[in-house]
Amino acid sequence: MPEPRDTSEIANTNTVDIQRQRVEWRRKGWTIPDLRGGKQTWFSLVKDLVELVGSGQATDLDAHPDFLKIPSPQPWRSYTPFLKGVGLVNNQAGILHLSEAGIKFRANPEKKQLADLIQDRVRLFGEVLEFLALTPSTIEEVDEQLCRAYGLNWANLSNTRKRMDWLEVLSLIEGVGNRKWATTAAGKSAMEDWCLVTPNVLENPDSDSGDIEITEPPAEIAVLLQGLADSPETHHKRSTYNIWVPSPNRIDNLRLIIQTASERISRVDFFHFIEEEFHLKASSVESMLPFLKASGLLEEVGRNVYSATAAANAWLETGNDIDFIRILHSNMQFVGEMIKAAENDIVRNELYSQAKPYGLNADKARWIVGFLLEAGLLEEPQYLHLRATPTGMRLASSLPLAGKPVEELKDAITTQGEKETATSLIGELDSIIKRLIRSSRDPIAEGQAPGVAFEEAIARIFRFMGFDSERIGGSGDTDVIVRWKDDEGKSIIAIVDGKSKSNGQVSHSDISDVAIDTHKDKNNADFVGIIGPGFSGDTIRNHARKKAYALITDEQLSEIAHAFESIGLSPQEIGLVFQVPNGISQLDELIASKQRELEIISIVISRLNREQEMLGGLSSRDLFFMSRDTSASPSLKELLSAVEILSKPEIGALRATDETRAPENTTYVLGNAKRTANRLRALASTIDKALRD
Repeated sequence: MPEPRDTSEIANTNTVDIQRQRVEWRRKGWTIPDLRGGKQTWFSLVKDLVELVGSGQATDLDAHPDFLKIPSPQPWRSYTPFLKGVGLVNNQAGILHLSEAGIKFRANPEKKQLADLIQDRVRLFGEVLEFLALTPSTIEEVDEQLCRAYGLNWANLSNTRKRMDWLEVLSLIEGVGNRKWATTAAGKSAMEDWCLVTPNVLENPDSDSGDIEITEPPAEIAVLLQGLADSPETHHKRSTYNIWVPSPNRIDNLRLIIQTASERISRVDFFHFIEEEFHLKASSVESMLPFLKASGLLEEVGRNVYSATAAANAWLETGNDIDFIRILHSNMQFVGEMIKAAENDIVRNELYSQAKPYGLNADKARWIVGFLLEAGLLEEPQYLHLRATPTGMRLASSLPLAGKPVEELKDAITTQGEKETATSLIGELDSIIKRLIRSSRDPIAEGQAPGVAFEEAIARIFRFMGFDSERIGGSGDTDVIVRWKDDEGKSIIAIVDGKSKSNGQVSHSDISDVAIDTHKDKNNADFVGIIGPGFSGDTIRNHARKKAYALITDEQLSEIAHAFESIGLSPQEIGLVFQVPNGISQLDELIASKQRELEIISIVISRLNREQEMLGGLSSRDLFFMSRDTSASPSLKELLSAVEILSKPEIGALRATDETRAPENTTYVLGNAKRTANRLRALASTIDKALRD
């Protein structure tokens, strides 16, 4: 039996094996789903559950499995995420059936079979065996080695512990004393069978991008691309819908979400999984659903029953991020075209401006940029610049691309005064952001002392967003202090350490936690933020997470300011950016939710404007049935909320014609919606002007 690979052998991994390992890595997810009960019962519990599913006992997910050999069994719904997550069962509209792998396991329930299934779906499962085969180690030592080798920032031992618990349960590792574990003979045998991903494969994923072969798309995806090639006029039908996916590792998160729907799944179970896996609210999942459908990844195959599309299942099979981009290009605007637009080095804002004729605002364009960066099709040659990689250009040349669209822009502002106000506001924000970004990379910008211009710009952008913010500076105190009140009127304070760096990267050595903690105590602050052009390496990120310092780039702060200006965020909401570790993700989620709310309001007004002359009035239920097949696909609850907002006396855009019926059946007609829009716009203009005076 061969010994575990040493460093020299790893370094000589050939190109074919590297590509195979990358496909393995991309195809898998991070999480081993939870299984209730003590680990000593896990394997026997899985065998019993599979047997019950195979005998047709899992027809009601809220029922408790009969005949389980454990006290107080949980309902089927609690066991389903694990059984489905490792590929033993399919959930077909609330009824569990054995998959092909489940049928094989039922016939021969061996530990190696279950280990193979977990290894096939979970990153860094079998890789733990290599560390333990080289030298027996504790869980803490294995976790440290994993995090260092694979560049992880796991906050605690739970991820490593779960992997080692399952390796122990499946007899692939064993305790050897002093809390240390070692690989067993069965574990070494498994290592020979499995494709293990070595750390060097992930170090420079795009370094050999020019040599990576772009494989032919699966037939299900090729059909989509051929449809665009055969009928160029269909390009304009590609969606421009809002994009939102949990961060970070968005493509990986999408893959995990779609894997859950690889077989038919009820809306309740689908939402429950996403909410639990990513710690989201139901409203956030609701906001994500239209994108999943508009992007060609998910379809509704029955009333409140969803399934991955044929193309999405083909992507899950290949595990190739390029296949995801192909699906996205087939269904959404300016994907392949964006790669082509970045053939030569291009500034981000210029690329965003090229997205406008395709119907995409800067926020939507940023999301597509993020996907292309993750897939290795774009790269960042320098700060705020983008460029297509060789792989990206070869992929773009194989895609049917749209010609330049005719830009159709309508000026929604009707009066000259309103135009001047809007122009003034946009110009003010643009000026603030330009100063912020320029000074973040030039410590002596504007001829001032090092860092002063950047600190002033940070304070100014927070004031623009409604905070009480001032630059303090000087020796012995923080750079910027930011104050606001929470929903209960309590004063909240955050201190900000601004780091202007000419190389565009703030490293761990630039941070003095002693000074920051002193400044925090001095100002009685609740939060700490470190703002800079970028942050290099995992050391600073891990340290900041432990100290609860929020790391915020100037670009992130600029995007938040744009969201504040366009959708009206409050300081309480923007304050999420200072919360560690998930504040920025929560703020992204909130922004997506607010954008979704505006989208639904637009649908209500548009539908009533088109239909009420013929139909008289429309109820929320009418709107629901009319809109369910659109890309937005609003829920009845969302429509009720939008109608409630629009019909409030202070808004008055809708007027109820029959208030005696249930809310969902109450019919509405448009009030003087144009007058309402002008009045609200004039009021907003007056408030903005008064605040500037």
